[in-house]
Amino acid sequence: MQGSIQLTSEIFWESTAVAVLIDAVLIFIILRLIHPERFFQIRSQVIVSAGVFWGILGVLVVRLFWDDYYRYFYPGWMGSWGIFIFGPSIGMVLAIVFYWIVSWFRGHPIPAFFTLVGIEAFLEHLMGIYSFRIMDIPSFQGVSPLSVLVFSVPEYIFYWSVILLAAFLVQRASSRIRRRTAIKPAPMT
Repeated sequence: MQGSIQLTSEIFWESTAVAVLIDAVLIFIILRLIHPERFFQIRSQVIVSAGVFWGILGVLVVRLFWDDYYRYFYPGWMGSWGIFIFGPSIGMVLAIVFYWIVSWFRGHPIPAFFTLVGIEAFLEHLMGIYSFRIMDIPSFQGVSPLSVLVFSVPEYIFYWSVILLAAFLVQRASSRIRRRTAIKPAPMT
């Protein structure tokens, strides 16, 4: 099935516009739900959620797009078993690094967090374009590198928004469960 997908710059530009709109809504929701103190309280949940998210996404995209994309720059073992280790590991490491860097910033941590996400996405795709030569892959023939780089930022902001919201929901659910199952003192008679 080699070359069954043909991408265009227009697809990337249109996807960028849609992703920016979705990201704006998600970031608005995140800013309303996750206050600065809570952002740091859910650190562990974000790290685990990042591992789960990147593990699932990694397995899905590598399985679905191995022939059209990933086989051109990933070693063969990544397509069989490697992504099960690489996806969760890179997600968790990035979450730890983002939290560590954000802890040095003053002000609300979420804009700093998403700024780091955007920088990482841009640099990762820059490396893909110039080190892994993804623009030489048949599916990318004729696609503007700029459109890929610009799309990468809202794409990754979307992914990390999902991760933050999942972590928030996990923390909220676990707090409610703990409150319900807490041992209540027996009434004194």
